[in-house]
Amino acid sequence: MKVFASTVLVLFVGLQAASLVSGQVRQEPEKKQESASSNQTADTKTEAPLISIELVGGGRLEVEELRETSDGFWYKRGGVTTLLDSKRVARIERPGETKPASAPAQDSLRWSLADSTKVENFFLTKFGRPLPTSAFGQSAIHDRWGLDHRQGMDVGLHPDSVEGIALLDFLRAEKIPFLVFRHAIPGVATGPHIHIGRPSHRFLPR
Repeated sequence: MKVFASTVLVLFVGLQAASLVSGQVRQEPEKKQESASSNQTADTKTEAPLISIELVGGGRLEVEELRETSDGFWYKRGGVTTLLDSKRVARIERPGETKPASAPAQDSLRWSLADSTKVENFFLTKFGRPLPTSAFGQSAIHDRWGLDHRQGMDVGLHPDSVEGIALLDFLRAEKIPFLVFRHAIPGVATGPHIHIGRPSHRFLPR
């Protein structure tokens, strides 16, 4: 009888030990899964925002790095660097820019050409040279295209150049309306430039 009781006690203790081991084994994968999930979250948080390139005629590229040269735009995607013809680029959206291609600032309805001195002084102080203005108010090309450019000024800078980016940041900070053009548009723009002022509307036909 004593032998039987001892045997039962041994079996009972053995079953408890096996249960504990089984519970520990089941918990380990859960801990590993939680650790993997935590690592994925950390990787997601450290991932750099992408630069978006909108192509002429449609299409969009999401790239990691972008650099403009005289040959065109060099972009890096998936570890591979590629050259893109600047004529194929319609717009570039960089992280933190909400409307880079056409971004009139809010509360900027009081703009007039009399405010141009503020912009010219900023550029001269920042870069040590006069603002490269290509059109100040109405010009012959605007007359030919039928555009009311009387309260606008055009600056001959590419909006993605170092000077262009600095100028756009200043215009946003001062709430001055502007439009940017990255390539020529028949009847609208002769080439890349920054238009300061509200959009130029067409003259009404007489």
